[in-house]
Amino acid sequence: MNTRRVSYELQVGVIVLAGMGYVIAVGWAMANLSYDVWGAMVAVPLIALVMVPVVMRIFRSDPALARIAYAGLVLKLGGTIARYWVAFDAYGGAADSQDYHDQGRLLAARIRDGSVGPWSIVPHGTGTDFLRNLTGSIHTVVGSSKLAGFLWFAALGYLGTILCVKAATLFGRTFDRRRYAVLCVLSPTLVFWPSSIGKESWMMLCLGLTVFGAARLFTSGRIIRPLVWVAAGVTGAAFVRPHIATIWVVAGVVGVLWSAIGRLAARGGGRAPAMFATVVGIAGLFVVGNAALRFLPSGTGDESLADRITTAFDETLRRTSGGGSEFTPPSISSPLNYPGAILRTITRPLLYEANSISTLLPALETTALIVLAIVGIRRLAQLPALLRRSPFVVMHFLIIVVTALAYTTFSNLAILVRQRSLLMPSLLLLLAVRPKPQPRFALPAATATPRTTAGTAR
Repeated sequence: MNTRRVSYELQVGVIVLAGMGYVIAVGWAMANLSYDVWGAMVAVPLIALVMVPVVMRIFRSDPALARIAYAGLVLKLGGTIARYWVAFDAYGGAADSQDYHDQGRLLAARIRDGSVGPWSIVPHGTGTDFLRNLTGSIHTVVGSSKLAGFLWFAALGYLGTILCVKAATLFGRTFDRRRYAVLCVLSPTLVFWPSSIGKESWMMLCLGLTVFGAARLFTSGRIIRPLVWVAAGVTGAAFVRPHIATIWVVAGVVGVLWSAIGRLAARGGGRAPAMFATVVGIAGLFVVGNAALRFLPSGTGDESLADRITTAFDETLRRTSGGGSEFTPPSISSPLNYPGAILRTITRPLLYEANSISTLLPALETTALIVLAIVGIRRLAQLPALLRRSPFVVMHFLIIVVTALAYTTFSNLAILVRQRSLLMPSLLLLLAVRPKPQPRFALPAATATPRTTAGTAR
């Protein structure tokens, strides 16, 4: 008998038996467990049916990356279950996810019984209201199981992560694509935090759409289709965190302008590129400043800009304090404090700051990233050159710097680590830059000695 046929029949038999066992397990769960649990058992194969073809499509030209992404999908399942346990067992349901789920379930029930129009299934509103309506839309389609909702949101977040990986593959040999993919799927921050009903999962999806669209814009020579990707990501983010969406847009625009100026300067453009860079920088600061003013608390007309910024920082400090994991944020009273504050925000917590298991785990990850940076110093040495010529690297670098600066006022470690998950794809990208090849010193060629043949006629 053909060995291949036996192997194929064995594989089919194993799959059929596993499927039958899973159906029996779901039936037992429906009779003995709550809907929040067995609803998730129904959702897992449905999510697999959606995500496996998506991964296959995204990485169709690189099967190795597809295998890494499949493994990451399994890790994401484990991270989602852990996230659910932490939210509803360790913390007793004292999480934003509970509110989003409760309000979303009510909205889903009203949509199904006709209490509200069918157009209500389209997410609307801003901030928390948008997340509640988005949760209601998902619950309307796939059911109102709480754990299943976590799994579907986690799938959205994971899609954003693999879109970031796909974006990096468009730049040829600039990045070590497999290293970047492995770092992204193994990162505890990316496995754990964007894995719940909440803003992080949605924002991670929006980041992936934005980054992928920007990468296509920088590499394909096309405009319309890449801008559609960017617009989808930025618009989705603007519904939840408009200030973060503004940072992404400004980072992309500055990346394009900076790279164009760098190319002009490299061609000997004289002082004109420097003058243009100055004008663009001032104009950019003006635009970003006006956009930032929209998110600062309003006060009396006599308040100066510095007063309003200080008020905003104080309000952020007040809102993010409490919860048992407080720390003193770095001072940013002067621009001279910015570099240290940004670096401290990115590298918090360190091992000596860990005082519980919940702070030890992120401290271990931070330490691992620092070790990777030190070991891969040759990779980081390529950044100055890349910043001069690659708008994609400039975009990610600015996302890190500006977002970290915005997070410097957080005084609660859990909130900082959770929201910092949006920086992780950019941080890991810088650690995946290909190092400059080491020069190879060839041995001097041996001097050829003419050979004479005895029987050669003269």
